[in-house]
Amino acid sequence: MSTLPFLPVLALALSALAILLLRQPAIAWGLADIPGGRKQHQGTVPLTGGLGVFAGFLLVQPLQPLPVGELWPLYLGLVALVACGVIDDARDMRSTVKLGVQLAVALLLVIGGQLSLDYLGQFPLAGAVHLGWLAAPVTVVAVAGLINAINMMDGVDGLAGGSALSVLGWLGVVAALQSQLTLLAVIVTLAASVVGFLLFNLRHPWRRSASVFMGDAGSMALGFAIAWFVVALSQSENAVVSPVAYAWLLALPVMDTLSLMVRRLRKGRSPFSADRDHLHHIFLRAGFTPGQTTVLLMLLVAALGAVGVVFSLAGVPDVLLLLGLVLLFAVHGLFVTCAWQTSKALRRLHRATLGQGAVRADSGLVRFRQLPRVGGGRRQAALIGLYLMAFSLGLSGWLVLLGGSLVVIATALAFPLFWREVRRLKLFWLSLGLSLYLVVRAWVGGGPAALVEEPLWWRLLAVTGLASLPLAWWLVQCRLHWHWLIATVLVGGGVAFTLSADWSHLEHGQFANPWAWGEPAQIGFMASVGLVVVLAVLLGGLQRLGTGWRPAAQVTLATLLAVPSVIVLMGTGYTTAWLAAGCGVAIYVLATPMLGKHQGHRLGRLGLAALLTVPVLGVLSHEWLLPHTLPLVQRLVEPLQAFGLMLNGETEQARVLHAGMVDRLALWQQAWQVFSTQWLVGTGQVMPAAEARPLVSYGGYYSLLATTATATGAVGLLGFVTVAALPLGALLWATLRRHWQAVWGLGILGCFVTVMVLSLFAMPLRFAGPTGIIVLLAAAMQMAVFQKSSITQRHGQQAQSNKHTA
Repeated sequence: MSTLPFLPVLALALSALAILLLRQPAIAWGLADIPGGRKQHQGTVPLTGGLGVFAGFLLVQPLQPLPVGELWPLYLGLVALVACGVIDDARDMRSTVKLGVQLAVALLLVIGGQLSLDYLGQFPLAGAVHLGWLAAPVTVVAVAGLINAINMMDGVDGLAGGSALSVLGWLGVVAALQSQLTLLAVIVTLAASVVGFLLFNLRHPWRRSASVFMGDAGSMALGFAIAWFVVALSQSENAVVSPVAYAWLLALPVMDTLSLMVRRLRKGRSPFSADRDHLHHIFLRAGFTPGQTTVLLMLLVAALGAVGVVFSLAGVPDVLLLLGLVLLFAVHGLFVTCAWQTSKALRRLHRATLGQGAVRADSGLVRFRQLPRVGGGRRQAALIGLYLMAFSLGLSGWLVLLGGSLVVIATALAFPLFWREVRRLKLFWLSLGLSLYLVVRAWVGGGPAALVEEPLWWRLLAVTGLASLPLAWWLVQCRLHWHWLIATVLVGGGVAFTLSADWSHLEHGQFANPWAWGEPAQIGFMASVGLVVVLAVLLGGLQRLGTGWRPAAQVTLATLLAVPSVIVLMGTGYTTAWLAAGCGVAIYVLATPMLGKHQGHRLGRLGLAALLTVPVLGVLSHEWLLPHTLPLVQRLVEPLQAFGLMLNGETEQARVLHAGMVDRLALWQQAWQVFSTQWLVGTGQVMPAAEARPLVSYGGYYSLLATTATATGAVGLLGFVTVAALPLGALLWATLRRHWQAVWGLGILGCFVTVMVLSLFAMPLRFAGPTGIIVLLAAAMQMAVFQKSSITQRHGQQAQSNKHTA
């Protein structure tokens, strides 16, 4: 075992050395790719990358400190495929002969390696699914198919090797978790050999084009090796990952291959014929460079693998993983079928991210003044930070903090430009003053330890508006990223729920336990805000139906997301979140006639039908998820009845009817008493005294508004009201003046109302995720402040110029 860390380095070095030594003989042997036809590279390029990879890999195997003798069928199959690939690269072997060799090595895996795909997973009604006598033929076909799938990805510099490296990385993780050390050692050395090849094949700033290609010899052998590892890991007695998870890991090459074969057969062509209709060709036609295309697809393979492996480790049922995979296949099919439209969408994405001059907005309705545009590394760092924050809101507070830190660092590097814009804003000075006041009040009220030991103070500082101003400044410059950031927030929220839910309870139908869905307060908050966002997207798409394919896709996607959002929201049993989401949607509807005149001043019949569908879906999901609890209407009415009884002095009757409402009213009453004694500057304590609290399980006064009032007094409360009112006023101004699209203004307004209701009846700042959502929401509203300031300044300059002219 002591030599194991050295072997991957040796494999990498031997692979690179073999590629260098084979470069000149390759041309003499005819192992070279000459440009022409669909091959658009420059110059003659050797096809010996695969030879180099497996020369380095096979040479180190005898040195492994673990017994690898039982893997002789793997090595024999690799040698056979490499030899077949070399002949094909030199003389163009017939596809039927190649298929015969692939089927032969697949049989070697089954017969010689004693491996087969028998167990497929655990599914409702069917239980554990085993193929039985079908295992051997299914395995042979699957292995041959995967060999072709990896082979067909070899169309852009570094793509086949990079994608294989992403797959091998996750396979190595699984092998380590399952303590299959022999397989882990083999996977690691193969991955190192692939890295040695990518040094010459992958484009990077120091290499503008590939100096060697992998060829069929390498891509087919890589496909066989990956197939061997997948079968061996998935069928292990110590398996910790479901077999369905491996389908996610291999989804991209398999989807692309199957869709291509189907399209070729429909056109009456051989499924193995060559063309330029692969997924990577769509990216290339959209303007992405070969290097960018390779990196993006490598990351996509790694991300899909993460979904399969991480979700399976988190206990997500196989049936959900399979349904998600079916949906992924459907999306991919739509993507490649509508290649003309998707290429245009990718072209816009390329301009917004990796292209040049990507800062111009794509809609005349969102007209930002040409603020000082910051490009290069600073802009890329800010974008990475924004996307990291958006994705990590419900996953990790540390990742959110890391993303915010990247934005702050990018802002510091562009500080002169940022300062020139921000110093004109009243909001900046008010937010700065409020932040300083909070620091002083916490210091005086509890000493230096208060800021260190009580995280609620830091989260109050986060929502003063000062921390969100740099985010808003960068968002102003990244208009084309707004849609993608919202999509990232929704995807990140879905991932957070998937990882936090107790799937062992949900899989057995224990829906009535709110904790089976995760932390009810946090998941309920995020689900309520997410539902308002999804409905805003849905209604915005409905108002633009008939103007192209994008509104229809928007409506379809939003409808698909609305269903799980409602189910999760109802499953948490968090009545406060239900109320908040209802208020947010109601504000959207009520404000539409006033703010939504540009794109349909009314919701229309489809919009009203969609809105009516949501409460119906909520009632049905409540009855399905919580059949043994009170009816939904009663659960919503009882708190109000208890509140009325409390006002009449009938406390005991109110407690019997709804104890939670009585406890909250008692906490608010206590908060009012404390506020009355020190109403101007507050107590400096964000938590009530333990001995005076009627219910220990409640955090703070179970109201962010009450906590803020008691801790900071009227001064702090007025400060928070002001820093919220200024962006809200700018948002309404921008929407009414048609500087913003109505859907943006209405959606942000609905989310703002949702958060305000939750802040009145709950303590969202107890959690990092809701705190991050509030910060991003504040940044979204503050963009309107920047715009209003810019337009006001421009009008002032024009008026002064006209005065001088006159």
